[in-house]
Amino acid sequence: MAIGSLGALLPASPRVAGKLAVLRFPALLLLLLIPVLPSGLQNPIVDAALVCLATLILLLSPSRDNVAARSMARIGDISYALYLVHWPVLVYVRAAWLAEPPGLAIYAAVAFSVVASSALHRFVEKPFRQGFVTSRGRMASGLLAATVLLGFAPSVGVGATESGVRFSEIRRNNYGLGRTCDFISGTPPQGIPEPCQTTDRPELLVWGDSFAMALVPGLAKTVGEAGLAQLTMSACFPAIGVAAFFKGAVSPYPRAFGEDCIRFNDSVLGILKNRPGLRTVVISSPFDYPVSKDYMLLKRRDSTFTEVEPSVDGAVEGIKSLVEAVRALGRRVVVVAPPPVAVFDIGDCLERKARGSVMLGRYSDCKIHLSDYRRMRSRTLELLNQVAVKADVEVVSYHDFLCDDTKCRTEIDGKFLYRDSGHLSYEGSEIIARKTRLAERLIRAAR
Repeated sequence: MAIGSLGALLPASPRVAGKLAVLRFPALLLLLLIPVLPSGLQNPIVDAALVCLATLILLLSPSRDNVAARSMARIGDISYALYLVHWPVLVYVRAAWLAEPPGLAIYAAVAFSVVASSALHRFVEKPFRQGFVTSRGRMASGLLAATVLLGFAPSVGVGATESGVRFSEIRRNNYGLGRTCDFISGTPPQGIPEPCQTTDRPELLVWGDSFAMALVPGLAKTVGEAGLAQLTMSACFPAIGVAAFFKGAVSPYPRAFGEDCIRFNDSVLGILKNRPGLRTVVISSPFDYPVSKDYMLLKRRDSTFTEVEPSVDGAVEGIKSLVEAVRALGRRVVVVAPPPVAVFDIGDCLERKARGSVMLGRYSDCKIHLSDYRRMRSRTLELLNQVAVKADVEVVSYHDFLCDDTKCRTEIDGKFLYRDSGHLSYEGSEIIARKTRLAERLIRAAR
């Protein structure tokens, strides 16, 4: 039912109507602003109450010569067309800006939706409803032409932008030496599986989570005869006696995962003890879980586990314990910081850029703004600084290679360095390792 047709349902007395007439323009303004400027409360009861109040004022105020009521009636007439048009328009605008679009773009999208809806109502909806389209042949031919056009246009667009590039291959999950090397919760390794080492007697061990996995392809191609082994578990950052787990009610990383993560790291330390040929240990992670408000830290004291709030100090203590335990076995250790991240999905941006998709705003070049990265990962950077000092360990970063004073690169010679919002792609891992001679650098920096 159109909004304008509701006025007859609630007649008002002249006295009440006269008083409410003064409020009709503020009520109309309120109705227009509430969808754009909501209260922000989790329960929308306040927003809903304001909408109902504003609507009631418009319904009870005099409708004759009432610009506000007639305007709302007009919006009611085009409401179905507006319902059809506004969603794809707003989705497209948000997609084009990658991150949150500016307010002006949202207002422009809303204005365009209203204009397009008016045209759709005037030239399509009303003629069909009033029976103006009487020729079945014309209607059938029009529908057929529209169907062919809609079906053909996407195929042309895809054919023009694919150019033989297999983006699914470029952006596939980076497991390092293979998916077998991503150990699952509840099954700590008893040794190094054959697919998870490049030689029978590797000298370099990569230890950590999915970010450590992303290092492996490049290191494996450049470490040479020294060889490499991989012991990794997704979302389990390298530390001894401490782990992070998601504190939400539904999570792939519950408290039980935290206990399994601690056991996994214990197992890796045990394997290292029995493999004297592993001389250098590289640990890597995003190191953001143990300092995130969405997570809790699980600490092992003797044989019991205790939940504590996430903190830089708690995480540093666990990483320091790992470094000390590795050195106690006569091995050297080095830490690799995570690559810079952005406020948008880098892999998605690079793919859209390669396809020639429309992208607007400050992130349209798919580069990482250094100020954004430092703001988003301030606690992680603080953690790594403290680890370097308190554990007396070298922290190797991609910063000098990827970043200048303001931005960080996300592609080199048209090759994707990232597969998603933070992980290196297989190709990116190899490019960075070769151009920075990363394997040599890590072996030299280990102590």
